Amino acid sequence: MSDAARRDTAHQLGTTLRAPLPAAFDRLTDTELAELDRLLHDALRRRADNLDAAIDTSLDYVPRLMRPAVKKALGL
Repeated sequence: MSDAARRDTAHQLGTTLRAPLPAAFDRLTDTELAELDRLLHDALRRRADNLDAAIDTSLDYVPRLMRPAVKKALGL
């Protein structure tokens, strides 16, 4: 891969991490960087899904008439 493509892959991973990449990441290949980015995206998606499920489950403990107010207060 070209140097520009490698920078794009590294930039994408840094964007996903929301932080600058450590210097040790310079030793990774483009394929490894892309795979790491894919795995990180998958982990973030699973975490969001788990959080959504946890919120939905926790609302089961809130009386039905109060749920709209609780959801509004939580910004859901």
